Amino acid sequence: MVAQDMTFPLAGDREGTARRMMLLLAGLLIVVCGLSLSHGATGVHPGQMIAAWLAGDPVAERDRLILWEIRLPRLLTGLLVGAALAVGGAVMQGLFRNPLADPGLVGVGAGAGLGAVLAIVLGGLAPSWLAAALGWHLVPVAAFTGGWVSTLLLYRVSTRSGRTSVATMLLAGSPWVRWQVRRRASSSTWPMISSFAI
Repeated sequence: MVAQDMTFPLAGDREGTARRMMLLLAGLLIVVCGLSLSHGATGVHPGQMIAAWLAGDPVAERDRLILWEIRLPRLLTGLLVGAALAVGGAVMQGLFRNPLADPGLVGVGAGAGLGAVLAIVLGGLAPSWLAAALGWHLVPVAAFTGGWVSTLLLYRVSTRSGRTSVATMLLAGSPWVRWQVRRRASSSTWPMISSFAI
């Protein structure tokens, strides 16, 4: 039997399985969204509010505030953050052609941590217009900026003659992460614990 003549019955079903899984996950997401809107410290149920709106009954201001000002924004924020993390993970995995890739692999997480720490420690030295514009958003913006700068530096180091080497990106980001781990481990109780482990 020639290899070209061989058929694999499960290979054609992969697309159907992926579709069924997507439908199942979409249905599960809808159920979880409904549970998130209907459960909480108070007994506000979205179904009752919708029925009251359709019947023209006035809805209690407290119930409206709880649903529209607390639960719905929390749900939408969770959906947007989850989608952003999924896209970020897919980009990292596609860029490095590795299903186990994560931001810690190339030092993006360490750069974001450095930006956040600098904002916390040196935030009082920030110009008044910047502190007024960002307010309490200064630390997240600094973390994002630190991760972005780390990514740009890593990209610049690994690009030669207009070509980016994935291997160089991985090898250039790894020492930064190791240095951070070693520095933090030396200032913690890890050396005492590791001496017993060895």
